[in-house]
Amino acid sequence: MKSLLIISCLLFVLNGYAQTAQRIDTTTGFGLIFDQDFFTPQNQDRNYTMGVSISVNGPLYDKNFLVVPWLRKGADRLFGIKKWHNDGEKFLTGMQLVDGAFTPLNIESTVPVTDDRPYGNILGLASSRTTINEEGDLSENSSITSRLVVGIIGTRVGEAVQTYIHKTFFEGKRAVPLGWPTQISDGGEPTLLYQLQYMKPIFEQRDSKNETIKRIQATWLLETNLGYFTNMASGFSFRIGRFTTPFWKFSNSGMSAVSQAPAKKDIKTQFMFFVQFRGRAVVYNALLTGQFKKNEYELQSKQVNRFLLEAESGVLLSIKRLTIIYQPYILRTSETALPLARNHSWGSLAVYYNW
Repeated sequence: MKSLLIISCLLFVLNGYAQTAQRIDTTTGFGLIFDQDFFTPQNQDRNYTMGVSISVNGPLYDKNFLVVPWLRKGADRLFGIKKWHNDGEKFLTGMQLVDGAFTPLNIESTVPVTDDRPYGNILGLASSRTTINEEGDLSENSSITSRLVVGIIGTRVGEAVQTYIHKTFFEGKRAVPLGWPTQISDGGEPTLLYQLQYMKPIFEQRDSKNETIKRIQATWLLETNLGYFTNMASGFSFRIGRFTTPFWKFSNSGMSAVSQAPAKKDIKTQFMFFVQFRGRAVVYNALLTGQFKKNEYELQSKQVNRFLLEAESGVLLSIKRLTIIYQPYILRTSETALPLARNHSWGSLAVYYNW
């Protein structure tokens, strides 16, 4: 019931968004995102310890024969989003292969650390579509993105990667993780996540000599997720630099990014500094409290924090069709209300290429 209320709130905000627009000549692109604690100066191996995303963009990746786009279209129809996608013909489509790993602070214990979060891993394949209204003045611009993740909780991908990194790059400095057999849904369990994201620019300042170039831009974000991580978030992003990349190509960090690479019509060289702030109300997190499978250790509902604060900062450099994004600080307040609860941080490096 709570999940349906979250979706209903977003649909209310989006009322009146649908309208006819021209189709975008979509640029095909490829991207790699690496979330790792050693990308940040604090370099702490805990909580969200690793994430990887491989993304592809282009019209091909919205075809029904790929199955996940077909499932996403069904979810769009179910939640009433299809009409916005159909009426607004400006769009960007893509698919992403993602994996995220979570650990407690003590990774040398072979038994659950009951004062800390459990181990968790999510491996998923996602389909996304962003539909844009970018006609008229700034007050009329907005975008909506729907994304469906079809995934598996409880694989040993996180264990394999974390073990390899610790043995190869931190031998003698970091322990080999021993507690992965106690992770949520160990052995694998199917799961789903449906995400809606609404973005609207609220302020921008353009170059005095070339109005196609932006110098400052602020954007409002509203996001809701229904599935293994059910929550609702709202926040703001700020960009300053020399760029033409539209607001709807600059989503929040890491695993939820659709594409942050420039289109062919963008200027050849872009650079910017950006910050983002969000508040997130959490209803359910399967990687903390479990899903359907019986677990050796999982948290009770009262042990999960229901409100989180998130912040991040970074720099972007784009030269022709290549874009590099480095984020030394991505911060989140504690997800648990346990004796070992703590805020955590990580860094991110992303590389995109469009053609």
